[in-house]
Amino acid sequence: MIRSVALLVLLAAAGTASDPADGVRAVSAGWRKAVIEKDEAALQRLLADDLTYTHASGRTQDKAEYIAAVVKTGRYESFTESDTKIRMYGKTAILTGFVDVKIAGQEPYRVRTIEVYIENNGRWQLTAKQSARITR
Repeated sequence: MIRSVALLVLLAAAGTASDPADGVRAVSAGWRKAVIEKDEAALQRLLADDLTYTHASGRTQDKAEYIAAVVKTGRYESFTESDTKIRMYGKTAILTGFVDVKIAGQEPYRVRTIEVYIENNGRWQLTAKQSARITR
């Protein structure tokens, strides 16, 4: 009986680990962490070369511009996600939800975000992001 329960637990864990949405969630959390830590190497890995990043202000940056800005002047303290949903379309994933953003010395603000991820050589990368500020 104990072996059967252990086998069921292992099979359930294996099934969950293979969910592609879990890989997208990990990359989403990873690039946000890299922004807070100003980790250029992690950003290079997690962001697709053809990234289009559109801020809530309407400013759009490519990968090089975005990473340079984060490393040089980024002052992000935290990103808190809520109501996150991920839809999978083969090797493409769409993440939508809300993010509460905290920047040093500023009041926190909320954005509605849409993020597009692609599977590139076996790993998920953020390829497009757009945010809109939400007034409370």
